[in-house]
Amino acid sequence: MRPLTDSTDIQDNGLKLRERAEADGYVLVRGLLPRSRLEEIADEIARPMADAGWIEPGKPLASAKPDLSKFCVEPQPPFMEVFYRQLSLRSLHALKLHGNLMGFFGRLFGEEAFCPPHFVMRLAFPCRDEYATPAHQDYTHFEGSRRNWAAWIPFTDIDEARGGLAVAAGSHKGGVLDMRPALGAGQMVIDADLDACDWRWSPMQVGDVLIHNCQTIHKGLPNSSGAMRVSMDCRYQPLSEPVGEKYLGVSHQMRSWEDLYAGWEDGDPLKYYWRGLPLTVQPFEYRWYDRRDERAIEMGEAGDPEALLALENISLKHRSAAVRRRADAALSRLRAAAG
Repeated sequence: MRPLTDSTDIQDNGLKLRERAEADGYVLVRGLLPRSRLEEIADEIARPMADAGWIEPGKPLASAKPDLSKFCVEPQPPFMEVFYRQLSLRSLHALKLHGNLMGFFGRLFGEEAFCPPHFVMRLAFPCRDEYATPAHQDYTHFEGSRRNWAAWIPFTDIDEARGGLAVAAGSHKGGVLDMRPALGAGQMVIDADLDACDWRWSPMQVGDVLIHNCQTIHKGLPNSSGAMRVSMDCRYQPLSEPVGEKYLGVSHQMRSWEDLYAGWEDGDPLKYYWRGLPLTVQPFEYRWYDRRDERAIEMGEAGDPEALLALENISLKHRSAAVRRRADAALSRLRAAAG
């Protein structure tokens, strides 16, 4: 795997940023965010994890030992409880709107940037390689503008053992690809020859940010470090572009903004900051989700364990009661086969 191209030296040059982003589908900027602030936020992030027994209490997030018996993944309830406690932290909402990020994306787009409210925490237990986030494209999860870019922000230093994020350079040029159900976050993997991709990865420090287009194929690498890997995904696009409606909701749609804002001060300017902006909202069409869900049920009925997490997701959240029942039946069959 080749190293990422470092774009730190051109971060203030909008034209060069756009040229590189259009060519590679990603941009790496080192030290874009202040390390000291991210370390403070990491302490806040660690508390729900410690309360749930995932990691040692009172230890820095980067070095706290995990309890592997507590392993869980989205959308399982123990995972989602920690996940939503973290999404309630005001500091994370403020971080995605940090002036360094908004200024960078304004230069990248050459126009006013918009940061949709939706963001995600990535919480990777070590030694569970089969649950590493599979190779996928973000567009299938959100739709909307294809000029939407993700910022991947790690809260621990990333070395070879911790894994981190790998991107396939130039893969954004191939359009939206078909996928099939898989284990790991998002429960989708690109159904194509992934070995043919030009995969890139480099070590990263806290404060570095890896930015990629919504059509760029990317994946989480296995975490063999003996500690948790914790990162955040937030999204940006030109304000003038249509925004997918899912970007305006809470991740996984299992809580509301009112739930996350509970305990915040009345009148906090971060609450609903996107309301009143001149947004063109594009309805979610479920085109790729319906394809994934049908394949997951077929795989579950055939006894394929790769469908497990997708079926759990369908069972919890699908908009159709009939599809939820089919997923429940396939889940029962899988679990019975596993003993």
